[in-house]
Amino acid sequence: MNLDKKSIIAIMGPSGAGKTTLGERLSTRNEIAIPKHCTTRLPRNDDIEGFYRYLKHSDYKQLYEQRKFLISSGDGSVIEKEYGNFYGVLYNDCIQAWENSDVLVLFTSYKDIERLQDLKRQGMDIDIVNLTFQNLEEGILNRLLNSDVRNHTQKDIEHRVRSAVSDNDKYSEALRMYAKTIVYTDVLDIEETYNKVCGDLDIGR
Repeated sequence: MNLDKKSIIAIMGPSGAGKTTLGERLSTRNEIAIPKHCTTRLPRNDDIEGFYRYLKHSDYKQLYEQRKFLISSGDGSVIEKEYGNFYGVLYNDCIQAWENSDVLVLFTSYKDIERLQDLKRQGMDIDIVNLTFQNLEEGILNRLLNSDVRNHTQKDIEHRVRSAVSDNDKYSEALRMYAKTIVYTDVLDIEETYNKVCGDLDIGR
């Protein structure tokens, strides 16, 4: 497959910022595909049916060591069952999705930003969209606590807030440098967010 005319929109941001909602809207209103993603965590009741390939840590680790992932990140530098969850997108899933669309949407982590920049330096066309909150902790808490579809425990929420604040601090400079657009979704609703992203990325014009 000739990838010269293929591109990626990488959406990243903290829990509850609206990554999935935006990605679904971009996909359904435009000729944009969403490849299957992989994770080692257990299913949640707000997961989109068919979106994730749920893998054992050992299977994920094997694929990672075989360099099968286009992007991969998680809660540690070593993929072990005892330590955190991991997320990634297999290169073959992207190739399959590119058969039906020139543009893909990937849901990524701040931890992926260096890998995405490496791919850009290799010639891949990638735009990074950062969905976030003006007040990070308050924004995450409001979204997670007021959601009727998420089944997070209080411990889950506290972990997500700590992780988001830590990642935001660590990657804030890289985000300012590399993100094509930054949207505060506690200020804009989903339609306004969608319109801003489409305008900044020149989608549908």
